[in-house]
Parts: sequence; structure tokens; C-alpha cells
Amino acid sequence: QRGLEPDIITYSALISACETSGRLSEVRALLFEAYSRGCFSNLRSVRGALDLHELSVPVARMAVRSALEERLGRISEEGQFGGSWASSNGDFVIITGRGKHSEDGDAVLRPAVLALVKDEYPNLGCWQDPTNPGVLVVDASSLRRARAT
Repeated sequence: QRGLEPDIITYSALISACETSGRLSEVRALLFEAYSRGCFSNLRSVRGALDLHELSVPVARMAVRSALEERLGRISEEGQFGGSWASSNGDFVIITGRGKHSEDGDAVLRPAVLALVKDEYPNLGCWQDPTNPGVLVVDASSLRRARAT
């Protein structure tokens, strides 16, 4: 605490370590803290979509978890990211990118996010947009059903 401020690298490392050890509430708090300090500024709502470009896999997973929990009404509005995570039809749209900037040009975020939704939210319908391989869609009707339970 000698005048040093954590940066995006520090937050990414902390989030990764906490996620690996299963400390998800701490990860959420770190993500919101980092976001409020201007780190992960690219994490935003773009035309109703959650844009994960340039995020590490652990940070992207936590951003998706947090946004889904917000959509499902499981966490309070305090500390939410700015913006709305719904498209005009109520689907939750997640921009992962196509992997163009990943090592070897292979998508990293898309398979990680798909696995997260399948494993942690098995009742939600999630698929790759057939017109854009860099976009995932979580079905509005499955979100409504999950919110009602």
C-alpha cells in the first residue's frame, strides 16, 4: 500500500488464482473493483451484447458468470457493469471473437464460455450464432424459465 495501484495484469493474475481455487465471490469482487478502476474497460455492453474481446479466459468466465447472475436476478444491482446485456428479443448475446488475435489463431474464449454455460448453467440454451462464429447466444426463453425457478 505504498502508492502502488493494481493494473490489468495484477487483476488478471488475482482473478485467475481465485477462480482456480474456487473463490468465486472474491473473483466477482475483484472483477467489479478492477472494472470500476478502469481496468477491463473493453468489457462493456455493445448494442445489447457482452463484449469479451481482449480478456483472459478467467476474466471472461467471471464476466459471463456475473452477467448471467444479474440476468437471472441472483445478485443485486450493486456493482453491476454498465449497460444492458439483452438483445432486442431478450437473448443474452456474448461476443467472444473468432480467435484472430489468439495464439495460432484458434478461438480460446468461445469454447471456454460454452463449457462454462454447459457446466454451470445446464438449463440455459447457448449456441454459436450461425451467422457469426465470434458470437454466442443464450436463449431468452431459457433465461426466463431459469429466472422463474
